[in-house]
Amino acid sequence: MKNIILISVCFLLIFSSFSMNNKGFDYTFSGATDGKKEQNKDKNNDEEGYRQDRMWKLKGFEIFIGGGIYFGSKKTANYYNGAPKNTINLHLLTENQYRWLDVKTVISEALNYVSINDSILLREDYNYNSGYNIAMDVAVGARYRFLKNWYIELSYSFRRLTCQNRFIFDFPEKPGSFENPPYSHWESIVAKEDRHYIDLSVGYILHRHPIAKPFISVGALFTFINIRSFDAVIEGKRFDMMAMARNPNYIPNVQPESNYKVWNGVGYGFTLSAGLKIAVHSTVSLDPVFQLSVASFGNNKNLPMFNTSLCFNYMAGVRIVINDALFFKK
Repeated sequence: MKNIILISVCFLLIFSSFSMNNKGFDYTFSGATDGKKEQNKDKNNDEEGYRQDRMWKLKGFEIFIGGGIYFGSKKTANYYNGAPKNTINLHLLTENQYRWLDVKTVISEALNYVSINDSILLREDYNYNSGYNIAMDVAVGARYRFLKNWYIELSYSFRRLTCQNRFIFDFPEKPGSFENPPYSHWESIVAKEDRHYIDLSVGYILHRHPIAKPFISVGALFTFINIRSFDAVIEGKRFDMMAMARNPNYIPNVQPESNYKVWNGVGYGFTLSAGLKIAVHSTVSLDPVFQLSVASFGNNKNLPMFNTSLCFNYMAGVRIVINDALFFKK
């Protein structure tokens, strides 16, 4: 019995000594090792996210280029409906005998009529609900971060708008004639307008997340529009109505029908922009943005009868933004 007790005491002393000598021994299973690697990886990711976040908070410059879609107000589109109240209108075709003869000849050849006399009429049915097609927006700009959350921005945007309308020629019935039965025929108006925006704005950006940063800005807007073309398209032939408005009393081979008048005008307005900065890198971000502009266009004697009242226009797009950390170490 004593021997058994003695052996038990010796075993306990040896086990205690082994345990004390191995307190500093760090043995982990493979699963635990993987967990440690994941922790190091998360730590590195956190450090990179912190570095990216820090670069977008420092004072400095950003430059950007972007593209998107633009929706122009219908208020100014009615300048292109061909109605007599507008300076450029369809009566420029019908009230000049030489142009009107040219129109009748084009229609006669296209519709296989032997002749078209003065019975052809321009229907006084104009589209007073005109609108623009969706336009492409291209923008470039620069921004200066003067405080952690505040910045000032100067940008330039270009939009080319197209307005398409229809008008109708009527062919009334002639008694006792089967050559020219009652008939109505659609033709079209196509106008192209360039818009230039220069926007100076002040914005605020939230840095609550290292990657996704919402922002908002308000700005003062300078606008300039230029009418590139305004044509009546009759059976595929284009009649330049801007040239007609400049020279309504056209006589063939006597007065050249050239469009040397400039059809443009300046304007002003305000912008409200909101978006989300997605900091994909410490120096590069993708910024989806939506912009509302309240603007007046065509405030110039070159565009008489153009609607100069304030109207709402919209833009949605994406910008690629680069900050100056790409060029200078901070």
